[in-house]
Amino acid sequence: MGRIDFSVSDGIAVVVLDNEAKRNAVDAEMRAGLTEAYARIEEDDDIRVAVIRGAGDKAFSSGGDIDAYQENSSFGPDGGGPPPIPRPWPIWKPFIAAIQGYAVGGGFALALACDLRVVGRGARIGPTGLWRGAVQGAQQSQRLTRLIGLSKALELLLLARTVDGEEAAAIGLAQRVVDDESVVDAAMEWARTIAGYSPWAVARTKELAYQGQNMELADAFAWEADVALEGYRREDALEGFSAFTERRDPRFG
Repeated sequence: MGRIDFSVSDGIAVVVLDNEAKRNAVDAEMRAGLTEAYARIEEDDDIRVAVIRGAGDKAFSSGGDIDAYQENSSFGPDGGGPPPIPRPWPIWKPFIAAIQGYAVGGGFALALACDLRVVGRGARIGPTGLWRGAVQGAQQSQRLTRLIGLSKALELLLLARTVDGEEAAAIGLAQRVVDDESVVDAAMEWARTIAGYSPWAVARTKELAYQGQNMELADAFAWEADVALEGYRREDALEGFSAFTERRDPRFG
């Protein structure tokens, strides 16, 4: 049985998928733990950014626990199928996936649900549902086409193809590729940077980026202008610009 390890330090929540014996496959207890972790990240004002990683160095997550699915008769005419794994949207705090080893199936879906992905060069990530006769679900087809474009997404989806870290970065699936042993450190470096910014400004930046994609361009521009004006009127902006003129680091609440 796996578990979710959850910790918070200096505004950074670290969520560890811990089921090493099964390449961090997500079982029922872990699904419940993820739901709890997401709720705390969303509700706790002291948390500014989250990092999701797998336990050990062999896998981020291999997806759902297939043995458990079969025991629960999830497949076949009366099966309910595996439950969805991802969520982060519409949580407006940033999520960073630190990917070592395998991130396939539902594990790939979970990585796609994050906003930033740091991958190791030796990682293998991609949609693998077709290997098992299943549709690439858990939001994979919708997120992947938006992330890397329809043409490349169809290649990965229809061939059920995994890619290594270098290719993931080249096609825009990951934003940063590093040596495998440096993945967590690199993800935490980004998390510390984000945690140092205004939480309100970070959340609104993420919200504008996501929600603006569904708007007419003129409407999106107008909305962004309104949000930016609101930001300039907040204490964080006063602190940020004051710190610049006073040649010191800002201290955002």
